[in-house]
Amino acid sequence: MPIQTSHETELLEALSEAESAGACLMAAYDALDDTVDAVLKNIFKKDDTAIKFVVEPLLNSGGPLGEIMIRAKLLLGLGVISKELYDDLEVFVTLKEWAKIQGEDTSFTEVDVIFELNKVHAIQRIMPIEYDAEMVETMSGPMLEMFLGRHNQKVKSTIVLAITDIITTLCRDNALSS
Repeated sequence: MPIQTSHETELLEALSEAESAGACLMAAYDALDDTVDAVLKNIFKKDDTAIKFVVEPLLNSGGPLGEIMIRAKLLLGLGVISKELYDDLEVFVTLKEWAKIQGEDTSFTEVDVIFELNKVHAIQRIMPIEYDAEMVETMSGPMLEMFLGRHNQKVKSTIVLAITDIITTLCRDNALSS
């Protein structure tokens, strides 16, 4: 039976309602972190006692499987996820760290952010993100505001679609969770 993440709707809502680029990237990371956690718990779930005394301590933030990339490596090693999906998770971890460092200065117009987002396979399939800084330099006033607002909304929508695709892929049935 496929996994149903209990808060998927709320997570995707948080993504689309994020006020800033940094908040959107953090919400994307949180959605993926919660889903990877649910996948691992589903794989190791045999009974409530096992979850409570064995699996939970391994998966909590201080445990050996507390970091998303370690959990993702385990899922990759077990054959639950593809290398492509692992790489996508890694990009969102990188973007989360970038957003933490940059804070409110994080922007969807930054070359580094756009470059990282365009490495996500789901975004490559759905709608690669384009941004022409030279064209923006020729704009001013209301035209610039309108363009940047539209660009930011397009990037957020693309991230929502990509995260939805990644979550759907993560939650698919696999031999270990059956």
